[in-house]
Amino acid sequence: MKRLTITLLTIIIAVNVQAQIIDSKILNEKREIKVLLPSGYSVKNKYPVVYITDANYNFEIASDYLTQLIKFNSIPKTILVGVTQKERWNELDVYWKENGIKFKDFIFSELIPYINNEYSTSGFNAIIGHSDGAEFNHLLMLQENNPFRGFINISENLNNDVSEEILEYFKTYNGKKLYYFISSAKYDSKYRIAAGKAIEKIYKNHKNINILFHNKLYSADHQNILSKSLIDGISHIFQDYRNLSDYNDFKDYVKNYKDNIKSCYGFTPNEDAIDVDYFFGKVLDDKNLEMYEYAVEYCKENKIFDFLTYDRSWHYYYMEQHNKSLEYWNKTIENFEGTSPRVFYYNFEKAIESYLILNNPKGAIEFLEKCKLVLPKYKLSFNYFIAKTALENNVRKKTGKKYLKYCEQNYTENKYFKIEDIYKLREK
Repeated sequence: MKRLTITLLTIIIAVNVQAQIIDSKILNEKREIKVLLPSGYSVKNKYPVVYITDANYNFEIASDYLTQLIKFNSIPKTILVGVTQKERWNELDVYWKENGIKFKDFIFSELIPYINNEYSTSGFNAIIGHSDGAEFNHLLMLQENNPFRGFINISENLNNDVSEEILEYFKTYNGKKLYYFISSAKYDSKYRIAAGKAIEKIYKNHKNINILFHNKLYSADHQNILSKSLIDGISHIFQDYRNLSDYNDFKDYVKNYKDNIKSCYGFTPNEDAIDVDYFFGKVLDDKNLEMYEYAVEYCKENKIFDFLTYDRSWHYYYMEQHNKSLEYWNKTIENFEGTSPRVFYYNFEKAIESYLILNNPKGAIEFLEKCKLVLPKYKLSFNYFIAKTALENNVRKKTGKKYLKYCEQNYTENKYFKIEDIYKLREK
């Protein structure tokens, strides 16, 4: 594999975590970095990368948060790169002297190109910084060759007051969507709280549709603000991942979601059954038959869901499409195709409801007769519904009385009726 001007020693320290020693020409020394690969990492896929400075003490919590958020698909699978510090006051130099600029050059010109060359990255980079690291972050952002589009600045400050530069940046930035998160601690230095508010004010006065900015104050101190706010910062920079409420309907999602994620984070997401299910539930709630048929065909073509005839009978019933619902109830009784007979038994009365809504009690009785043949185990309940339907709707009353007598003679405790219900039906 092609190498940059960096030599590498890799030591596996935990599952999917690599401790690497980089021999940097810019820093003229060896520097440790840590790399956390997401579970199931494959060179066939592309991954966003989150960098974090001060990895000596904050890499573990960042890796824990990322791992859990990825596990529950709240954020995409992401690579975490931790950069350890030696003389952090010189390296994370907020006054942008020689050592600070040199450390910026190390990140921009050596570290990021190496990670891109060594791993399957998507091109979306974010960086997490705490305290001086947070202030160092916005100095990185202001650089012309800045490679980051996500900034998590925890306990921000303006020791080096670059307010005018930030103002100009907010006014003129026209690149791809940039995510900027600031967290401040209530029990921290008042200057740090003021810095977060000052940057927020600049943003509000010069809003830029290409920058998604958020500043939040936490009940925390300078140290534990990291643990309290980091998960919010990570969520902020990945807010466009699975942002389902931003899409008008399922067609809008199908047409635009993958392209939007590609544009935001540099990779094309796989079909997610949970996402599709979200829209599917909305389609049912809206009783949108045309969108339902579209969703069913899309899911079939893309092998997302297997729609059993039983499922579709329920879907049409829910949308008050009773003729279609009965079509699929009858298909189900002809071929259960994976539907449990017990599940069918516990819900078949919905089919009877549809028949009666359509003023077709005879059709209901015919359906129940078929059920009885296919599922003789539940003959008692089917016979009761035949009797009930016949007698209450004044059709096939002779058959109804015969089955009512059967139910009385063979009564056992069941889901659908008690012995008292039989006595009431006698009066019909």
